Amino acid sequence: MKICFFCKIKNRKLLNTVEFYKQDIDILKKIDPGLTIATNYSEIDWNADIIFIWWWTYALYPVLVGKIKGKKTFITGTYNYKCPEADRDYFKRPYWQQLLLKLATRLTNKNIFVSRQEYEQIRKDWKLTNTIYSPHGIDTERYSPLPHRSNDFLFTICWMEKENIKRKCILEIIDAIHLLMGKHPDIKLYIAGHKGDASGYVEDYISKLNLQNNIFLIGEISAEEKINYLRNCRIYLQPSRYEGFGLAIAEAMSCGAPVITSAVGEVPVVVKDAAILVVPEPENIAKAIEKLLNQDTDQLSRYARERIEKNFPLCRRENEIIYNLNH
Repeated sequence: MKICFFCKIKNRKLLNTVEFYKQDIDILKKIDPGLTIATNYSEIDWNADIIFIWWWTYALYPVLVGKIKGKKTFITGTYNYKCPEADRDYFKRPYWQQLLLKLATRLTNKNIFVSRQEYEQIRKDWKLTNTIYSPHGIDTERYSPLPHRSNDFLFTICWMEKENIKRKCILEIIDAIHLLMGKHPDIKLYIAGHKGDASGYVEDYISKLNLQNNIFLIGEISAEEKINYLRNCRIYLQPSRYEGFGLAIAEAMSCGAPVITSAVGEVPVVVKDAAILVVPEPENIAKAIEKLLNQDTDQLSRYARERIEKNFPLCRRENEIIYNLNH
């Protein structure tokens, strides 16, 4: 079976650094070691038997051409369906875009939803049968806890783009740290993530609150460095206005990190009661941090790890994709 992986992005490097792209590419290579990868329409290999597409936004063209050429197509990702907090919510799009997305969804062979809520809602609203639910998976052997968490610092991950820092509530996190300075003057927060158009603004905001010795923007880090931070941080922070899944949250849980996040998007399905859920305002975030700093978090850490091992192991995603591509 010959497969072409298609994701329409400008920066091809992201296919190796964004975990959910890389995971699916690695899974597909187990079926087809000669997997071809396309990042624009002209690169799509129409000799392939299957076109595996990440995101519905630009999927209609390969779906239609695939039908004409007798190729199977599969689309995966999150849809942002009935999620008003999301900037690209389906119902915020112009009508013509909604129509193109819906056509792609109806005409493809299979839609692979990583969000259970989106899978159930779209299946119900559109009366579809060509859908499956297959959440992101975590390599629990790689993302594993240490016997003891060795450092007393907080950690979060956010690409420093304007919309992303808003979605990930980075300023609210910074304000929360500022609120904690009276009781915890030595508190440390490390923020990892690609630099972007908001990097300077966030740096200035940290300086304005005189938190340069407490909050550190460490930029892009390797997967190994990320795992090290997740294994050792006292708390992983990801309060958010919207999450299609919350892969970094699941990675943190797999590493045994106590997590503070928000009950938005797919997050409640991922964490259940294995994390602290807050409305993402500075006072709430600060109170949750204070709570975890003042209590033994071993039980929460164990439960978080167990939840990921049981419900979101990478082998689940791998087995489901391989099965569906072969049937």
